[in-house]
Amino acid sequence: MKTEPETGCHIPTMTAAIDILSIAFLWCASLIVTNPIGDFPLNDDWVYGLAVKHMLANGDFSPGCTTATLVTNVLVGSLFSIPTGFSFIALRVSTLTLSLLGISATYLLMRELRQPRWLAALASITLAFTPIYYALSHTFMTDVPYTALTIMAAVFFVRNLRTGSAFAFFFGTILAVAATLSRQLAISVPLAFAVAFILKNGIAKRNILRAAISPVLCIGTLLVFQQWLEATGRLPAAYVAKNNVFFHSLTNPGTILVFAKNAYVALLYLGWFLLPVLVFVFGGILGSHRKKTLVLLVLSTSALVIGSVVAMAAAHSETRFLMPKSRNIILESGIGPLTLTDILLNLNQIPVLPTSFWIVVTGLSLLGAALLITAIGLCAINLAPKLWSAKMDDNEAGGAFLLLSVIIYLFPLLASGFFDRYLVPIIPLLAAGIVSLSLPIPRATTRVCRCAAVALLLALTFFAICGTRDYLAWNRLRWEALRDLTECKHVKVADIDGGYEFNGWHLYDPQYKGDPKKSRWWVQGDTYRIGFGSMPGYTVIKEYGYFHWMPPYTGKIVVLKERLLGTQNIRGNEHIE
Repeated sequence: MKTEPETGCHIPTMTAAIDILSIAFLWCASLIVTNPIGDFPLNDDWVYGLAVKHMLANGDFSPGCTTATLVTNVLVGSLFSIPTGFSFIALRVSTLTLSLLGISATYLLMRELRQPRWLAALASITLAFTPIYYALSHTFMTDVPYTALTIMAAVFFVRNLRTGSAFAFFFGTILAVAATLSRQLAISVPLAFAVAFILKNGIAKRNILRAAISPVLCIGTLLVFQQWLEATGRLPAAYVAKNNVFFHSLTNPGTILVFAKNAYVALLYLGWFLLPVLVFVFGGILGSHRKKTLVLLVLSTSALVIGSVVAMAAAHSETRFLMPKSRNIILESGIGPLTLTDILLNLNQIPVLPTSFWIVVTGLSLLGAALLITAIGLCAINLAPKLWSAKMDDNEAGGAFLLLSVIIYLFPLLASGFFDRYLVPIIPLLAAGIVSLSLPIPRATTRVCRCAAVALLLALTFFAICGTRDYLAWNRLRWEALRDLTECKHVKVADIDGGYEFNGWHLYDPQYKGDPKKSRWWVQGDTYRIGFGSMPGYTVIKEYGYFHWMPPYTGKIVVLKERLLGTQNIRGNEHIE
């Protein structure tokens, strides 16, 4: 198969269609294992679900307690809910659909950058089975729809940089506005496009004015939207919270240390997720620039080793030094989050993956981070002389745009902190940017690189599918137990602590004042609790078992009832009366 980037301007429609359909078939086949069907919220789904439900009932947008703009997500969720009415199944299908569009758009982005079919397929499958992207595709969280929109916008912006197409500029801008109305940080894409457009075409008044159109429209839309929220009394208290944290961090003398720590963590995650692509590309970089590559690799490895030693010393324990470092979706136990009360009580009733597994993951993450730093360093060295000379070719302009998007997006996150899922949107942009600025891969290294890339991708895919399947399995049982309590046993919702999603969906109250004796998740009464195992002061009255794949064990979801003083305990196998 061809390994050098294609120099022609035509991408065969049939070829692209076959590749995309093949990838889509593979991805959809994996859903048979995970079984995404289920009318229940996951993670923050309930927040966004309330906004969709309000839209369907009243034809009005109400963001609730979110910090995201959310408009695009609510409109898409409402559209998918029209045929059968509101349900979390419909919302999940909407995200799965957008996820598949994002995967397909990654393939098209690589092909738009004149990359070979095999590499385009590798990049799109890497995104598809990145554990966080794959898991969040089964939810109504904002991360995957936002990622899909930014990738599609990037495809059109790259085409504009390559051909000057007004059509591509128009649709890229429309998609960038839609992404901005999903999450605010989408402004990173039009801002980066504006800079890349000027760098490619030169600093002239006409170029500056044209380049400014897209970011001005996105930022203007964002400001008008915020003013509308304030004027109508809909602005959530948390909406500007992250902005305040970011601006405060800029004035904090300790921000440099925080930035360095967050950059180290981000490099580990990005190195892990991008490793299949990086290994393949690295062979070409090493073959073309052996001396520069080895020097940069030694320097980046040394920096990462120093960072690891510092992190280990700060952690005071081996387990905290290991991945995962930014716990939200990926946890020591697999894929989460775990949102039942016994987790808040630190009862540790969920088996974790063995330390050896996380040692391997940490090692691969460090390797990927070293390769990533090396690749970015070489890209910067090659681009630097051309930045202000308007001598960049199409691929260089596209690569500069994509890497600038990543830098602008990451800056506020590194300064103020982030969850692991916040890194998902930059994975395809970073992969495409590095590849577009790398030289062709020599044929002699192609087979070795492909085998290594495929092996790494298979391991990543296995973890993503098994972890997501387990996450859905225990949540499905949790909601089955809750339905048994509320519908069959007629227990009042207010008497149940069903975990974060259940309590938020039914009991959320912005004025809630917590009780130190209860969960912080808006609990009113906790006569009944749902958990992974027994809790002090409660008796297990029913168990729901399932088999957990990774790590393998027989898991359970239990219904607990509070023990009353002066009465006989309920037997562990007794049902609710």
